[in-house]
Amino acid sequence: MRVVIVGGRSRADYLMGALAETVDTVVAINDDRRFCEYLSSRHDGTVIWGNGMKLAVLEEAGIAGFDAIVALTGLDADNLAICQVAKKFLGIRIQLCIVSNPENTAIFRQLGVTAAISATATLAQAIRGALELPDPVGAKARAATAAAVAAAEAGNGEGDGADGTADDEEDPGAPSPFRSILGSWHHLGKERR
Repeated sequence: MRVVIVGGRSRADYLMGALAETVDTVVAINDDRRFCEYLSSRHDGTVIWGNGMKLAVLEEAGIAGFDAIVALTGLDADNLAICQVAKKFLGIRIQLCIVSNPENTAIFRQLGVTAAISATATLAQAIRGALELPDPVGAKARAATAAAVAAAEAGNGEGDGADGTADDEEDPGAPSPFRSILGSWHHLGKERR
C-alpha cells in the first residue's frame, strides 16, 4: 500500500507516524520548507517541499499509481482539486480529504472523492452519541462512505452500485490500513435535494 499526504501540519505529522508501520510507502508533500525539514527529522517516509496543488509537483514526486491520497490543506476547494487531479491524472484510486464546511462532504462525494471528512460533523455525531440523541444522517452516511472505500480498495474505481451498496463485497478478515483511519471518520452532512 502506497499513500501520499498533501498539506496539513499536526495531522500530516500524526498520519506519517500512524501509517509508517502499516503501509509500504508514505510520501508527504508540503509547501512549508521548515515543516518539511521537521517531518524529515521525525519520519522515515519521503518528504517533498512543494505546492501539492500543482500537477507538476505531484508528478515529480513520483506518486502516480499510488493507492491513496490524503488532502489536508486548510481550504476545501484546494483539497477537492488535489483529490480530483490525483484521481484523473495520476490514477490514485482512493482519495480522502478533510473539509472545513460539513455541508461539503456530500458535494465532494458527488464529485467523486472517496471520502470527505468533517471534524465538525464527526464531533456533532459524537455529541449526539454521548447524549443518546438520534443521528439523522449518520448511519446512512457511514454506510455510503464504507461502501465507497470498500469499492475503491477492491480496485473497481466506481464506488457505489445503483442500490447504494458496494459493487464488490469486502473480505471482513482482510486487514486494511484505511479501516483504522476511517473507523472514526464518517461522511456526514445533510444531503440537499
